[in-house]
Amino acid sequence: MTVRVICAPDKLRGSLDAAETAAALAAGVRAAGGEPVEHPLADGGEGSRGTVQEARGGRVLEVPGADAFGRPWQAKVGRLDDGTAIVEAAEAVGWSALAEGERDPLRASSAGLAAPILAAAQDGARRIVVFLGGTATMDGGTGLLAALGAEILDAGGRRLDGGGADLAHVRSVDLSPARERLDGVELVVAADVVSPLYGPAGAARVFGPQKGADPGMVELLDDGLRRLAPLLGVGSGQGDGTDAAAGGGAAGGLGAALLALGAEMVPGAGLIRELTRFDDVLAGAALCLTAEGKVDASTDAGKTIRAVVDACAAAGVPCVVLGGTLTPDARRLYDRGATAVLSISQGPRDLDAALRDAAADLTATAYAVCRMTLR
Repeated sequence: MTVRVICAPDKLRGSLDAAETAAALAAGVRAAGGEPVEHPLADGGEGSRGTVQEARGGRVLEVPGADAFGRPWQAKVGRLDDGTAIVEAAEAVGWSALAEGERDPLRASSAGLAAPILAAAQDGARRIVVFLGGTATMDGGTGLLAALGAEILDAGGRRLDGGGADLAHVRSVDLSPARERLDGVELVVAADVVSPLYGPAGAARVFGPQKGADPGMVELLDDGLRRLAPLLGVGSGQGDGTDAAAGGGAAGGLGAALLALGAEMVPGAGLIRELTRFDDVLAGAALCLTAEGKVDASTDAGKTIRAVVDACAAAGVPCVVLGGTLTPDARRLYDRGATAVLSISQGPRDLDAALRDAAADLTATAYAVCRMTLR
C-alpha cells in the first residue's frame, strides 16, 4: 500500500521555480515507493499568482499595460472560482520585461501596476489580492497612485506622474480620486517582507542597491520616502522609520501606497497557504517535504517554509525541510515543529555546479528521506 507524501516547496532562486522543485521532490518520493502530491507554494513574491492558479485554476485576463520604464507590456489578472482577483506586481513592473543589467530606480515607476488592478475591478472583482515583491521600482508607489488618478503635486503645484526621481519633488498627495476608482473593492496586499518605508531597515537602504541604486541614489530615495510617508498617512516622517507601517517598504514602497488606499496587509506565505487550500491537501498525509534555496533566519521570520512547518505541526504531519544552503539559524525550525532540516548538497562544488545539479540533488535527498521514513 503506497503512502501519500506532500511535496510543498518554494522556488530555489537561480535554479528551479516552485513547480520544478516540487517535481524533483516527487521523483524521489516515487522512486522510494511513495505516492507524491505536488503542491508548489510561494511567499507573495515572484510566481505567486501562477502558484495559486496552479492549485485553484480559474481564468487569466491579459491586460495591456506598461513595464517599469513605461514601455508597452502585457500584465495578467487571475480570477478564481470564488470571484477573487489576484494580481502579481512582479508580472507588471518586475524584472521580466527588462534587459539584463537594465536597472534604474530613479527612472522606474510602479504606474504599470494600475492597469491590472483596474481591469480586475472592471471585470467585477470585489476582492483583489495584490502580491508584492520582485519589482524593479523604488518610487513609494507614487507611479501607481498617479496612474489610479491620485493628484501628486510638487512645490509649484505641477502634477507629477510618479517615479523614483519624482520622490524628491513631492509636496502634496490627494488620494481621493484613486480611492473613488476603487470604491467598493476590498484590497488585500500580500507581502514577502515587513520592511518599513524608510530608515536603516527601509526600502531604499535594504533593497535599493539590488535595484541599481548607488550610495548617492540610496540617500536620495530614502529621504524622498521619509517625506512621502506622512503624505500617505503611513508614518509621522520623524525618527528612523520604525514608525512607518510594517510592510510599507515592500516592493520599493508599493506597500505604503496600497496601505494608504485602505488595503489590508497580510503575510504572503500564510495567504498562499490559505488560497491554495494547503491544509486540505495536507490532511491524512504520511509526510511533507518542503524546500528552498537558502534556509536561514529569514525563513523562520515568515517565508514559505515556515508556513509549511506551522501547517504540518497543526495537522500532526511529519515535515522535513530541505535546503541548498543551511545557516545555523535553520535550527530554529525544530522549535516550530520540523522533523528534520537537511542540506541537499552531495559534496563540495562551486555555485554554478550546485545550481545546475539542484534538481538531481533534491530527488536524491527526497529518495533517502522516504527510504528511512516510509518503510
